Amino acid sequence: MNRKLLLIIVILIMGVIAGNWIYGNILAKKIEASLEERVKLLSEDWQLEVDKIKVNPLLSKLQFKGLVVKTIDGRDVAEVQEMVLDMPYHEAMRLLKSKQFDEIKSLKLKCSELAVFMEAAGDKLLAEELIIDFDGHLTKEDIESLDTKFPVSKQELSIDATELSLAQTPWMNNLGFTPEQIEDFNQMEELSMHIVFDPKKQEIELEDFHMYSPLLSLTSNGKLNYAGDGIEGMETLKTQSSFNCQLNKGGISWGDPETTGKFSLGNFHIKADGVVAYQGEIPMVESQTASFLIEDLKVEYSGNKKDQLQAQTALLGIDVNNLELEKLVLNSNLRDQKLIISDTEIKSSLLDATLKAELEINAMAPQTSQIKKGKLVVSKLQPGLQNALSTFELMTGQSLPRKGKSIVLEMSGPLVRPNIKGFKY
Repeated sequence: MNRKLLLIIVILIMGVIAGNWIYGNILAKKIEASLEERVKLLSEDWQLEVDKIKVNPLLSKLQFKGLVVKTIDGRDVAEVQEMVLDMPYHEAMRLLKSKQFDEIKSLKLKCSELAVFMEAAGDKLLAEELIIDFDGHLTKEDIESLDTKFPVSKQELSIDATELSLAQTPWMNNLGFTPEQIEDFNQMEELSMHIVFDPKKQEIELEDFHMYSPLLSLTSNGKLNYAGDGIEGMETLKTQSSFNCQLNKGGISWGDPETTGKFSLGNFHIKADGVVAYQGEIPMVESQTASFLIEDLKVEYSGNKKDQLQAQTALLGIDVNNLELEKLVLNSNLRDQKLIISDTEIKSSLLDATLKAELEINAMAPQTSQIKKGKLVVSKLQPGLQNALSTFELMTGQSLPRKGKSIVLEMSGPLVRPNIKGFKY
């Protein structure tokens, strides 16, 4: 009895698999014909080529291999080596048969070896893999009514891509980038983001935006709370954001010293977090922290370009042979209308400076903001700048306050016209 039951189960499974395969092949031909019609509806100048279509009704999967959209004159619009669409088969067929968009439900689209022609850039965007995952429900009415009414159901969209790049970058060649530099600047190894729209919470959230390339890493997330309905009626109540970007390599260089100038950068990092509330259209910063760092930024010129710049800067006594920013650091913290600037400095071939300050910020009337206390110390001025400063002091009949060889400006009072201890203007 058990053997008979097992045999029956095996036969049923084989029947389901065989039926699924036969039915899938029949549907594949129908889908190809429907796709060709859909492409024609999009543009009479486009045509579709597909090497192979596989349909698995049992698993609700459509698989396309060698899909190419071209113009009539043979120019590529889009090309994908393999594309897999996960969505209920009846939903896919409804979309293919319909001559107009009615609604779209949850789906997952995975593309391998994708190339999309970007007409504005005159280039192709390449992706080794692209995954688009939509979880929600949008009707034609939802989209047409966005100006006055948002969808009533929650919508989520995830996008993940690997090995993104442009096929050609003539503009980078024209700026003097080497092939190695172009590869560093142009290659994006990972890109991912998750966006959630929640109408019940009246909230739009960007979760875990992440971009990684050999050159830069960038992460960000944010949240927006709103009141009202529709794009026109929406009123922003509060935004929260976090942003972090940094240079991955120990140093980069780019450009041509005889045309654009040859630049080199040792390190770069920027980080910012903030919460902003709105009173009508007026933003009120509840809290914000920011840090900014640049290290070892140099520029080099030669030939005619150097001669031109040297002639333009001769009056200031600046030597274009020695333009270097050793370090630029900025740290700030704003909370409860109090802005504190700390550990902020600049070291360069032109001058060194440090800044510390505490300010009371009036967001409703910024021009009335006050400096409670602030101290700017400037030292090691380049000779040309020192001569210019001496001329200024001679013309005004006053000397800037100093401590030793350093200029020390202690400030207080209105931000738009601060008082400087020991100096009147």
